[in-house]
Amino acid sequence: MRAFSRFLGFVGASAGLMACGSEKKVVDASPDSFVCAQSGILNSMTALDFSTGAQVQGAVPTGGTQLVAQALITFNNAPTTGFLIVQRNNTGVFAAGTGKAGRFETPPARGTYPMDTDANIGFGIEFVNGITVSGGTGTVMATQVQLLDGTVGGTVKIDTWTPAATPGGTTTIGATFTNAKFKGFNVKADGSLDLTGNGCDVTLQNFQFTGMSVKWQAAVFPTSVVPSLTSQPSFDPRTLPGIAVFPMDRE
Repeated sequence: MRAFSRFLGFVGASAGLMACGSEKKVVDASPDSFVCAQSGILNSMTALDFSTGAQVQGAVPTGGTQLVAQALITFNNAPTTGFLIVQRNNTGVFAAGTGKAGRFETPPARGTYPMDTDANIGFGIEFVNGITVSGGTGTVMATQVQLLDGTVGGTVKIDTWTPAATPGGTTTIGATFTNAKFKGFNVKADGSLDLTGNGCDVTLQNFQFTGMSVKWQAAVFPTSVVPSLTSQPSFDPRTLPGIAVFPMDRE
């Protein structure tokens, strides 16, 4: 999977999160000391209600093979940092063949599932920095990312997914993420990750969203395929035309 190659939609609302990106972690005290863009604990105090915001667009991205629906969240006091909620109709949570929730067209069954790592993402979160938004176009030029630590994992509870996805239709989604650890990495100039890690880890204790309205593409949906998974994602710069940004307060 190639991060940021997917179509981004967004919804708007307002809520608060306990400290995450406001925490700055100095790795050493030398003149070239390293500072985390975001790290620490993320614990939502209230569910994010997306019902009053714009719709997320569910579509097959350029070069992609399956439907993708994403939302981008930025922090008001640090708008170049935030995270993506990623839903991909291919693997992980949505792989009916592995006995998990089922594909968008099924629809996915309510229940609690293990979160997907970034190389096998079906329903997950990616923390990023380097976000800029201007005139409806978003650009992500990440130098640091936090991805799910597969050795620790996390859970996603599908609270709502109704009705099933159909061409031109609309689905309302709600979910809760709990007890997840995201490992921090530096992004190299070629977009690959420095797998040694940078210590800028994020612990997600609880994060819930409700009322995410997804408008699906009118074109016929692609059939299920077995994806070609990569050993690690690429975070080369991405320009995302038409992105609607969701700013939120962070306590």
